[in-house]
Amino acid sequence: MNFVKFNFSDVTEYDKKLCLLFAKYCVRTNKAEYDTRGQDNEKKVIRDIYNGKLAEIMVHTVLQSNNMSPSSIDFMIYDKKYKSFDADIVTQNKNIHVKSCMGDNKFPNSWLFQPYDRLVTNPTDHDVIFLVVLNKTNSYGYMIKASSDIVYKKPLASYLDKAVIYEEDII
Repeated sequence: MNFVKFNFSDVTEYDKKLCLLFAKYCVRTNKAEYDTRGQDNEKKVIRDIYNGKLAEIMVHTVLQSNNMSPSSIDFMIYDKKYKSFDADIVTQNKNIHVKSCMGDNKFPNSWLFQPYDRLVTNPTDHDVIFLVVLNKTNSYGYMIKASSDIVYKKPLASYLDKAVIYEEDII
């Protein structure tokens, strides 16, 4: 599988506080969706939203430093009916979908997708996935074309209805 690996610099304290503020205010608009997934721990939901937005900032910085003219990070809080699987960041010719995972947990590094997400079922030639591994000291990520030979697997946690990409399958 073709990919480009990037190492990330740490984000600023300002960016961290902005992501936390966003996550705390955004959690209520995501509660119903997380409930359907069996996740009712509000602190975990806030942490997931925070990590996702932090990963977007890291990816945005890399894209900007590589002169790819990324769109701005979206900090708008949308009602449930306006949420979508649209790209997180758009460049001149790419739709970048950012996924994050924590690198310091008991499970292998992996990224979860809804099995009905168009990115999984019918990606376009313009769709790119940026898979980010967040660590305390050395966060990194892989940029891969969504329509490449991605093999989505079942999650190790069999109760989850997800499509999963495992790091070991892309490197």
